[in-house]
Amino acid sequence: MKIKNIDFLLALLIIIVAASFSIIVYLHWVGIGFFIGQFRLSHWLTIIGSSYIAIATPIFIILMRIYPQKTMILFRFHIFGNLVLFAFILIHFASQMGRPATNFPELGTGLAMFIAMALQVTSGFTQRFFPINRNPKALKFFHASLIIIFYAAIMFHVLHGLGIT
Repeated sequence: MKIKNIDFLLALLIIIVAASFSIIVYLHWVGIGFFIGQFRLSHWLTIIGSSYIAIATPIFIILMRIYPQKTMILFRFHIFGNLVLFAFILIHFASQMGRPATNFPELGTGLAMFIAMALQVTSGFTQRFFPINRNPKALKFFHASLIIIFYAAIMFHVLHGLGIT
């Protein structure tokens, strides 16, 4: 099997496992709403996932420019690292959406951040595994520009959580 095929199967497996676990959390078959320190486990998952993506993405870009000969290794680091940590964000989102109506979260910056990340994962997955030859630069631009929305949403989400906005 080619590496690209193995990568596709591994990426698909990560997405299936993440979606399955998110459904389990949403249906309350597994509870992740307990506190660890100041935050619930579900919040720690999204803090870890978002922090990793926010830090690893610029590192990936810098390393790609410094070490262009290591493109495949760096792409695998980028794809699988971000997919696994996006799974953490997906599980957090499922946990939030599964809350009862009396305690439903305020949708806003968190939803914007999740949508931006879901679009980013979808566009990256499409770009890597189903390349469209019509206009690859447009897809690459779309994928890269979503990170700006992600950073802005994180900033406003944290400020909102701290009661500043």
